[in-house]
Amino acid sequence: MMQSGMNDPAKQRVIEEILKDLPVSTDIEVTLPSECKVYELDDPAMPITIRPMTFEDEKMLVSAKKEQDPINLLLQRCVTNVKIPDLLSIDKLYLLMKLREISYGDDYKTLLICGHCKSENPTTVKLSQLNVNPVPDDFCDPIEVLLPQLNKKIKIRLPRVRDEKLMSEIENPMEHLWRFILEVDGHADKSIIAAVISKLPIRDIKTILKCLKLDYGIDTKIKLKCKDCGGVSVLDLPIDANFFNVN
Repeated sequence: MMQSGMNDPAKQRVIEEILKDLPVSTDIEVTLPSECKVYELDDPAMPITIRPMTFEDEKMLVSAKKEQDPINLLLQRCVTNVKIPDLLSIDKLYLLMKLREISYGDDYKTLLICGHCKSENPTTVKLSQLNVNPVPDDFCDPIEVLLPQLNKKIKIRLPRVRDEKLMSEIENPMEHLWRFILEVDGHADKSIIAAVISKLPIRDIKTILKCLKLDYGIDTKIKLKCKDCGGVSVLDLPIDANFFNVN
């Protein structure tokens, strides 16, 4: 980007005059679905805030290195007072929706594919109208659960953003599941935990997996009545590379 002449006081005054009507601060306060019950905020006396994306943020999305997660980098740039790696998935999704809304407007235009006839349905979703289900008052992390067949209590820590790679590989639960178990029947030794997990029946494994997937946060299910066949489908709102690409 051209920067020559930026030290010229006259030009600087012109630039300041042109930009004078921009808001001094565009940050907004947000209340996360978790209500910050499981975080240590950078400043506990201050709220979490988020600001709209800038042109520099948009460039970063395109130019991020292969080993970097551009969405997490974007949140680190735009969100204050909470560490992004510490976020629960429900809070990360909420912040992404809010960032899209305040950066590009409430209307999100997308294509939904009919679950019956597979035709494409151009759809506009009002992001601010998506329902948000906050966590209950007794929400905590870690959580304790009784395994139905083992009949023993285990203590599970909830996945955070820093665990996303592990969660993406959890199709093979034996591989990483033990990492989220803090105790089994009061025992915290990881070798004991891993051995027990490997011998659990599928019902107990599914109980653990269900605990790792929180049923709170922003609801991204969209009800679609197909323009072609009239069939009604309930679909997940597409959140892909085009989510932050506004033509």
